[in-house]
Amino acid sequence: MKIKRFNLISILLMGLLLVTSCTETIDTSARYVFKERTIGGYLSEHEQFSEYVRLLKEQKVSEISETSVYQLMTAYGAYTCFAPTNAAIQLYLDSLCIKGIIPEPSWDAFPNERLLDSIRYVIVMNSLLDGKDADRKTFTVSEFPDDNEEFSINTMADCKISVVFDKNDPDSCLIDGICPVSTTNRDIECLNGFIHEVAYTINPTSETLGSTMHLYATQPDCGYYVMAKLIEACDLIDTLSAVKDYEYEKMVKLGVITESWWNNIGTYVQPQPSRKYGFTLFAETDEFWATTLKKDVKDITVNDVRQWVASQNFYPDAVNDDNYTDNNNLLNQFVTYHLLPCRLTVDKLVLHYNEKGFNPKGRNKTPTIPVWSHYVTMGKRRLLRLWESAESNGVYLNRFPELDNSRHGTYHELSCTPENEGMYLRTDVDSRLVKLLNSIIYPIDKVLVYDNHVRQELMRSRLRYDVWDFAPEMMSNDMRVMSYFMRYSFPPDEVYQYFNDINVNTKDMIFYLLNGINQDWPNYQADEMLCEGFYDITLRLPPVPISGTYEIRMGVSTESPWRGICQVYFGENKDALYPAGIPVNMALGGTDPLLKWETDTQDDDYNAEVDKRMRNNGFMKGPEYFSEIPGGSQTARTLAKTTRRILLRTYIDADKVYYMRFKSVQDKKDKQLFLDYIEWCPKEIYDNPETPEDIW
Repeated sequence: MKIKRFNLISILLMGLLLVTSCTETIDTSARYVFKERTIGGYLSEHEQFSEYVRLLKEQKVSEISETSVYQLMTAYGAYTCFAPTNAAIQLYLDSLCIKGIIPEPSWDAFPNERLLDSIRYVIVMNSLLDGKDADRKTFTVSEFPDDNEEFSINTMADCKISVVFDKNDPDSCLIDGICPVSTTNRDIECLNGFIHEVAYTINPTSETLGSTMHLYATQPDCGYYVMAKLIEACDLIDTLSAVKDYEYEKMVKLGVITESWWNNIGTYVQPQPSRKYGFTLFAETDEFWATTLKKDVKDITVNDVRQWVASQNFYPDAVNDDNYTDNNNLLNQFVTYHLLPCRLTVDKLVLHYNEKGFNPKGRNKTPTIPVWSHYVTMGKRRLLRLWESAESNGVYLNRFPELDNSRHGTYHELSCTPENEGMYLRTDVDSRLVKLLNSIIYPIDKVLVYDNHVRQELMRSRLRYDVWDFAPEMMSNDMRVMSYFMRYSFPPDEVYQYFNDINVNTKDMIFYLLNGINQDWPNYQADEMLCEGFYDITLRLPPVPISGTYEIRMGVSTESPWRGICQVYFGENKDALYPAGIPVNMALGGTDPLLKWETDTQDDDYNAEVDKRMRNNGFMKGPEYFSEIPGGSQTARTLAKTTRRILLRTYIDADKVYYMRFKSVQDKKDKQLFLDYIEWCPKEIYDNPETPEDIW
């Protein structure tokens, strides 16, 4: 069905181009700057946008407002406007007629006001990006995201849109793959933003992963027929259909969840306005299953896949029966390892920002040293690694190369054996990547499993997480490594529990995200979790790959004078955790004699002795891995203000759930809990007599 829709639109667009080439003169005046006019003023002065202007005047900003969108376009603001011409709007009406939604391609043909209102809403609200709450961000074509990536700001209809560039003509691009941006009428600068003329209306999909899988399970030619049947068998359709927590958004609109006063800075922090659900599916294609099972796709059954998975001995401890909804079931464990409870966009499969040597400026940024994320999958909680480096030439699942990780190494990949190569993720326009309202489907051509090999390789790794990785809601609500500086506050659980895996245990605090983009803070991946006041939060921790003894550490930056002292607790019973060592003083930096921090010298033996001395006191230097300033030479290891605290060493069972609690021990409301990153390091790495742990 998707292919048919694209063919239809292509035919209509070709017809439009033939018509416009004969009857319409290109408005070359748009190439000039109209700083003395607003977007609304410019559009009103150009006849080719008269239909669009009419719709802007009819569309209200919201159900509770009498203000029209056109009025917004004549006022101060920061908007990116994808303005459809009269011909573009007519083309959209033609498509609605062909689909049978209206009997003829006319505004008078709508059978009822409700349908007309919804179509007007789609055209208008998806044509505008409002950057006023995003550091006044607007987009010229040169600032569009990379090929097949999404804009960092949603449309005013709260939808994601992406951009595709022509391989043969980089100056030509399509919004959402079907909406051509004019090569002449673009980058029109107005008082309140930019206008780009478009030749079709932007109409993002409203389909969810659940509804799409339900449909695909009836279409053997869709490309994901087998995976869709497996997901239906595991009864995941309803779960994967979730889009928003409407109760939370209602409480924000009613003022039950309000802004929080940030004492240290003397400003208000706004609540995150939405609580969206998101999912990511890494799916073997039907070609893979047809080749592997040696059957025609339409003849492959759920039981065929189940028996094949059993024959490969991928999940030997799982129960091989037909109770596919049970997390202990073989097929359930196979399927849910393909699913993440967050929506990972193409540009955030891994999070590039300040890894050593990386420059985040410009389009088509070139990877340097490896960047990774370890996500907790749905169902039985397991780890899935996403990885990208200069040598990998793209993002991979479960890639485990050998690295040049010596003290004077580069940390680049040295080699990678075939069994450790992992699965390459195609993200180009020609792949079968599917972008949906609440999810993205990425095609893979190898089987994805959490077998003993993957677990053993993960066990050989130091697992470093940005603390916000523990909250899938951060990614699904566009709060991880934003392209602009932003802060959001979150309510205590007593008011409303925003996070599934984080408990905000008291109202006597404010709990918030502080995004450090372009702030030159020595943060891993820019973001930091901060609490102010008499804070008390509990995190559900990710699982470890294999049971064993691990050292758990937290990164600390004394960048701020407001760092406080907290007691850390750890254990399995969330309501009865035990103290993990003495309280952590986050105000202590490398200049304090207690840490015994010294700048590295040319003598590696002496540097190793300093590292040992610090470890004996429960401290470590920061990692060589990331820089204070993106692309800068000052790494976390070279900065006295950026260190690590060893919280505890303990045995951790891979099949159990653990929690960590951070509670203020000071009677001072202006002191902060600062959480940047947390590391899990297995004993065979931190206590290896032959190969000491690397500095990265």
